[in-house]
Amino acid sequence: MLHKQKWLLVLLIAVLLIPQTATAAKSEGISKNKSHSSKVIYLTFDDGPTAHTMQLLDILDQYNAKATFFMLGPHMERFPAATKRIVKEGNGLGLHGVTHVVSKFYSSPYSAYKEMKGANESLHKVTGKYTSLVRTPYGSKPYLKKSYRDIMLSTGGFHLWDWNVDSLDWKYKKDHQKVYNNVMSEVKSAERRGMDPVILMHDQPATLKVLPSVLKELKAEGYQFKILDKQVRPLNFWNDRR
Repeated sequence: MLHKQKWLLVLLIAVLLIPQTATAAKSEGISKNKSHSSKVIYLTFDDGPTAHTMQLLDILDQYNAKATFFMLGPHMERFPAATKRIVKEGNGLGLHGVTHVVSKFYSSPYSAYKEMKGANESLHKVTGKYTSLVRTPYGSKPYLKKSYRDIMLSTGGFHLWDWNVDSLDWKYKKDHQKVYNNVMSEVKSAERRGMDPVILMHDQPATLKVLPSVLKELKAEGYQFKILDKQVRPLNFWNDRR
């Protein structure tokens, strides 16, 4: 009788443990799925809008992806339909200045600020919108020293963005595989450092050739395409978080 009671006790314990084990396994599955779906990536495009922006937006739509566009003032006024579509479809808005000429843009701290202010006026003229996000021509280092940033960020209220993934689409305009490989390699590098990837690309014909492959792979790896806005902590080469 005692042996039978011991056997029943063991059986009861086993039955009680089964639901707990199943619940633990289920919770682990939810955790993994949550981790997979929380991977965030930011696509950014410089130098637009252009005659090719509509096609670029078509590709983004095809993959249900959003991006942030750092645009030039004269280009926004030259391609108003593309500029308006960027806004209408919920993409992020950024400024890239007016001239894109180093000697003009960086001629003084005030000239850099003035170009961004002018680009913002162009954006407002075309779309009725303003933005505080800026990316300076060729990146903020080495030209955008503290005196420049003090005027642009503190006085002007702008937020400075660079990148941590350079696609090199500006360099390898005919070697699309090299651009693809570089994006994937640098995205993995940013991920290992615990950083959300911010990809630099350009609004140009060559980029359109590689963009579908990049989007397809990033979606397959579980990335969500988000846009930059003033609520996201700025990433720049100076670590200036203003």
